[in-house]
Amino acid sequence: MAKLNALCRFSCSWYAFFKIAIISLLVGLLIGCPANVSKQLDFDEAKSSQYYLSQYTAASGNQKIDWQLLAIRSLIIEGNTQQARQLINQLPSDLNKTQQKESLLLQGELAVKNKLNFDINQLTFADLTEGQKIRYYTIKIGLDGQKGDVNSQIRDYIELEKYGTTEQRHQAINDTWNFLSTLDDSSISSVLVYANESVLQGWIDLAYSYHNNSNVYAIEDGDDAEAIAKKEESSLNLIKNAVKEWQMQYSTHPAALYLPRNIYGEKYRLPDDASQKTIALLLPLSGPSKVFGDAIRLGYSDAARFYSQELQQNLYVYDTNSNSLDVLVKQAQQQGAELIVGPLLKQDVLTIMKLAPSMPVLALNKIDSTDFTGNYPEQICFFALSPENEAMDAANHIYSQRKKIPLLIVPKSDLGDRIVNSFAAQWRSIDPASNGVYVQYFDSENALSTKMNSGIGIELEGSLIADSKFSSNESTSSNHFLTDFSASDSMMTAQSDTETPQFDSIYIYASHSELTLIKSMLEMASNKVEVDENGQEVVDKKGNKVAIKKIIPALYSSSRSHIADTTQDFRYDMDRMQFSDIPLIVNQNQLVEELPSYIKNDYSLVRLYAMGVDAWRLANRFSQLKPYQIDVLDGMTGQLSVAQQCEVTRTFTWLQYRNGEDTVVQ
Repeated sequence: MAKLNALCRFSCSWYAFFKIAIISLLVGLLIGCPANVSKQLDFDEAKSSQYYLSQYTAASGNQKIDWQLLAIRSLIIEGNTQQARQLINQLPSDLNKTQQKESLLLQGELAVKNKLNFDINQLTFADLTEGQKIRYYTIKIGLDGQKGDVNSQIRDYIELEKYGTTEQRHQAINDTWNFLSTLDDSSISSVLVYANESVLQGWIDLAYSYHNNSNVYAIEDGDDAEAIAKKEESSLNLIKNAVKEWQMQYSTHPAALYLPRNIYGEKYRLPDDASQKTIALLLPLSGPSKVFGDAIRLGYSDAARFYSQELQQNLYVYDTNSNSLDVLVKQAQQQGAELIVGPLLKQDVLTIMKLAPSMPVLALNKIDSTDFTGNYPEQICFFALSPENEAMDAANHIYSQRKKIPLLIVPKSDLGDRIVNSFAAQWRSIDPASNGVYVQYFDSENALSTKMNSGIGIELEGSLIADSKFSSNESTSSNHFLTDFSASDSMMTAQSDTETPQFDSIYIYASHSELTLIKSMLEMASNKVEVDENGQEVVDKKGNKVAIKKIIPALYSSSRSHIADTTQDFRYDMDRMQFSDIPLIVNQNQLVEELPSYIKNDYSLVRLYAMGVDAWRLANRFSQLKPYQIDVLDGMTGQLSVAQQCEVTRTFTWLQYRNGEDTVVQ
């Protein structure tokens, strides 16, 4: 029994020892050996080499090596390459993989500083972190520069821009331009561009464009201060126009999304990113709507120069045709956007309202209340160049001229119905006791032309817009999103049993060519010859035909009929007609002349350009946009106010054709 107890005690002791040994081994495997594990330290550029050297001196083991590597890096940045080389030579040979990568990067950076050779192929690019990839291409730029390899250098810069924070990528764009702008024409022409290198091609074209326009007004020895100033201004305008044209051609190029700060020269340097508001601009930059998006984008980017005293913006531009809106909104959020400006197309506005992003939105269009059944998001405002807004402004203007019985002549279409709807609601809000608004539709331009060629004029036979179409809310608010309706749904009250009223004003919403026909047809109807009950022309005692003279009421038209190449004959034909347009077009300042030809020759694009400028300024004031605010901004598209549902509306400038000239109506 004693032997058995002894054996049992021995077995239990052995089991306990074995258990402790196993647990110790497992713990060792799980936590590792502190003496052999290196925790990678972060480099802080704000700290000096003295700090890192002191940490290196006090540390031991693998951590000492990590501090040694950080000290070397700091010494290289400070330009102390001799001490950096000494520390590199003191590195042990048994570095772990992370330390080996860092050591090679430091050797490359030191080689560039000392203008020595270095085999960058020792580094496996795929194994590098994003921060190390930035250092990799920075080293490569230096090495290729030492060899005078412009082809490789420009490609290095392009690759460098793909990595890092927003600020780092912007700096890469600035560095790329600084490099390109120092090259002469022969160096630029030596760069080989392959078919799939669209970014490189964009940079080369920008460099050519800059060179071709910067030397037109060369300063000569005999030039005085005034002559030099004029030449500098002329040269700057040439370069600005060239850059605008380039941005249109390469709308998604990194440098088009973020212009290099020195693109116009050091004297006209663009403001840096610091203390800027981050904006996501959502526009169609491809597809059939590209021309509209490009015009707005150009205006938006130009606004920063026009209003340099205002808060500048850190701008990200997104093509709404490149991806779904929910993906673009997420990208904008990830890049720190504080406000979305856009989208432009109505369907996209409807989509973003349904998405209800967490950041505020300044939409560049508006939607009808019938299209969106939910509650309007609180953080969305609408800024549109809408015909409805222009119709409401026309109602205000015509009423201010003491007109009481207006007739609207509009196209027989959904657009025409919207014009009627908005004008009538505004008129009713101004004067609830009014005799009402009348409407008369016209068919297509071809139909008008056929009738005119047949000698058929336009008789004024307008129909009264039914009171039932306006609720109490609509009659008290000039900016309600009114329901669309067509002439076929009892919009008009029958006039068969009542006499046609004596209209004192006519508002015509038509294109330039349609207005030309309508005006002529109104005059044809106003110069009729009297006929008897048998349809025979009535003559007086002398045998002269008896004319029935009808006075045409005061005529008003919209900006739709106002085009860039309006002729002198048209102005005479439209004599005394009043029309509305935006201040930028009315004032015809130097800014319009500096626009790309395809914009300045198309007033519809000039209006979108001006809208882009005003959108930039509204973005800076977004927190101030509250319903029922008057005169928020004196903009290029008009005097801007805010209506209900945060819709930004405008007051237009009115002009009148008089003796072949355009005269502003006071």
